[in-house]
Amino acid sequence: MSQFNDDIIIIGGGIVGGSIALRLAEKGQSVTLLEKGRVGEEASGRAGGGVRQQNRHPAELLLAMEAIKIWADFKDELDIDVGYRRTGNLVVAKSEKQLEAIQKMAKLETDLGLKVELLSSDEAHRFLPDTLDRENIRGAKYCPTDGTANPLLVTKAICRQAARIGVTIKEHEPVRSLKTEGGRITAALTDSGEYQGAVFVNAAGPWARKLCNDVGFDYPLQVEKARLLVTEKLPPLVKPFVMIGEDYYYRQTLEGNIHIGPLSADITEDFDKTSNLEDFVEVGQFAPGSLSFLRNLNIIRSFAGLINFTQDGVAIMDKVPGLENLFLASAFCGHGFCLGPIAGKLIAEWIVDGKSSMDLSAFKCDRFEGMSGFNQYFI
Repeated sequence: MSQFNDDIIIIGGGIVGGSIALRLAEKGQSVTLLEKGRVGEEASGRAGGGVRQQNRHPAELLLAMEAIKIWADFKDELDIDVGYRRTGNLVVAKSEKQLEAIQKMAKLETDLGLKVELLSSDEAHRFLPDTLDRENIRGAKYCPTDGTANPLLVTKAICRQAARIGVTIKEHEPVRSLKTEGGRITAALTDSGEYQGAVFVNAAGPWARKLCNDVGFDYPLQVEKARLLVTEKLPPLVKPFVMIGEDYYYRQTLEGNIHIGPLSADITEDFDKTSNLEDFVEVGQFAPGSLSFLRNLNIIRSFAGLINFTQDGVAIMDKVPGLENLFLASAFCGHGFCLGPIAGKLIAEWIVDGKSSMDLSAFKCDRFEGMSGFNQYFI
């Protein structure tokens, strides 16, 4: 079996793993990133594209507010336009209960320094008169500094930049297991050989669970399939990213297509990413009643991606208990697209400098003791 050696081995080539690799390389570390397929083509490349601060757990919100500073510089840093635009994010309440929830959230967000605006039902309708049906609105919350980006471009661009400054990226190199000795990980084992390192980072998304289980660390993780449908191209119609109650979101891409996706997802334990006729039927039944502008549009394609949820709907960023050189940066609960760049910065700081520049205590591994069930509190 071939042996490879580097300072740090990262498992997973999504936006989190790629960002960690990039920031470690900038700090002078020798890094190998192992990806089971092609970088940026799992959850990161199949995301809804929202770069959102509002409607998050307070600990996530603070990270998201820092993340968008990194996003703002990506065009220059990565030498490519990844489609990032601050077009705003609109959360629409369809019921009085949802309206009360966003009003409480607005108070929390304002106290933490995020600018949001509460809109009446009439104001929300006037905000999007061509796409939002008045009778389905009780009110809304708007964050003007939120935005969107192109999921298919950004992670690949991050990984290209990482490779330019020295990161070794191995695609089609799935990690089968981790080798342990004396309370440490000594190697990541693939079909090609043994990747040895001083530090290992598990950023494998839904696939992180098996690697953790194999080395004796278990945490409740639920894998779900998120679906998305794409319409034909239209003239500019929708500026912000719009979230309708707890049901659906939609946004218009720079190319003109409208992306429509459920805010809920289907539990899957077989890692199935297929899209099927039921996805089209579900949107077809929902959309005409809530988003009447879609009635005469053609849906041209669909796709799905896998996301993974912890019990409290918040990511894990921590050292794995009992294994001093294994970091876990995973289970971002469908919120990782915006947070990936700041997660990369903070984990790289922790590895190289011994601590991160922001508090990550809310993301610790050991917080699940005594919890039961899965609750996605923040969409």
